Order: sequence, then structure tokens, then C-alpha cells
Amino acid sequence: MYIVKEHLHLSEDGRVVKEDDPDARWLYAGPGAEIPDEEAERYGLVKARRKASDKARTKAEDKAGS
Repeated sequence: MYIVKEHLHLSEDGRVVKEDDPDARWLYAGPGAEIPDEEAERYGLVKARRKASDKARTKAEDKAGS
């Protein structure tokens, strides 16, 4: 889960924006609210997370390549 750190609003076209953005129309979430990681990624609140298996494979490939 992603924990929201500030007031976030939705714009009319469905983007998540900060409350001082002129496009802000409706409150989406306030500080402390939890939203699913997938939703946070979709709205650009966090970078897409790689699966644990992908991370392990990348580490193994890095070690093999050294």
C-alpha cells in the first residue's frame, strides 16, 4: 500500500494533481490515506516496482557479468 503524504485531487481528465494545481477539481485522498500500489503507479505517484523475482534475477545476472 502507498501512504499519501499530501492532499491529492483529481482533474476533470482523470489525472491526480496537487491541491494547488489549477486543474484540481475533486479531493482524491488526504495525508495518511492508503491506496493500492497499482493505483499509485498508474497515477504516477511512485515509479513502477519490479517484482521480487525480477530483482533477484537482475542481481544474479549482475554478479555473473562481473
